[in-house]
Amino acid sequence: MKTSGWKRISLALLAGGLLLVGCSESSSAADGGGGQGGTGGPTVSFSGIAWSFELPGTPYGRINAATISILEMPELETTSDEDGIFTIEGVPVGAEATLVLEHENHPLTYTKTHTVPDSDLDDLTFQIPTNGLFQLIEAGLMVETDPAKCQMVSTFTRVGKTIGNPGAHGEPGAIVSVAPMNNAAEGPIYFNDDVLPDRRRSYSSLDGGVLFLNVDPGDYTLSARCVEDPTDLLAEYPPEDNAGESLRCQTEDVEFESVLMKCRPGVFLNASPSYGLQALPPAE
Repeated sequence: MKTSGWKRISLALLAGGLLLVGCSESSSAADGGGGQGGTGGPTVSFSGIAWSFELPGTPYGRINAATISILEMPELETTSDEDGIFTIEGVPVGAEATLVLEHENHPLTYTKTHTVPDSDLDDLTFQIPTNGLFQLIEAGLMVETDPAKCQMVSTFTRVGKTIGNPGAHGEPGAIVSVAPMNNAAEGPIYFNDDVLPDRRRSYSSLDGGVLFLNVDPGDYTLSARCVEDPTDLLAEYPPEDNAGESLRCQTEDVEFESVLMKCRPGVFLNASPSYGLQALPPAE
């Protein structure tokens, strides 16, 4: 998603409002399937940046002194530095690994669940609103969040984009599906170009955000594809008026990465760039 002011408030919006519920207990209290560390096999490191959504009109912040761990292996834990940078060593290759962030000024947050590759991951991200935005969010969405549910967010991200890059991040014209079934009270809700959740939209915008509100606990796989009929997409984003933007869904059947989300009570999940609903490069 792009990094404008309302992005923060909107993902805050989404994240936050969604997430008055997210400020619940610590991640160690949420079930994650037990520790998988210490297997004696090959391991890799996970590193990245914890980004904070601040007030509108201000740039992204960095989350200092956050406790960052792995849901499935809670013994693997670290603390982010003043630049929001973190590294976790000793993550077993082939295991499932969901990053967890805990901080007094932010909701309890999970990333997507990774299947650990055989090489280090050094570009992981958290996108999290501050607690101070939550009331604004609930009011903006006119939604009462349920602490027994989770809130899920992701971004249809164009090739080559991640948090911190200038400009829009989204791949417009994509739609999301949920397996085994959509157990959200509301959603998907797609973000518009002003970085606001817009219930009138039926596909992604240049922003690329999408959210699900008050989701029943469980494990869900989010998948994406382009709209079948691009007529409305072409009308909304004429190529001649959108030079430099990625408009692949107007002419291609774009493939996207799918994401596994472990929804737990009171948790905000954000499969953020570049490990969300990431567009894959065109076939050679």
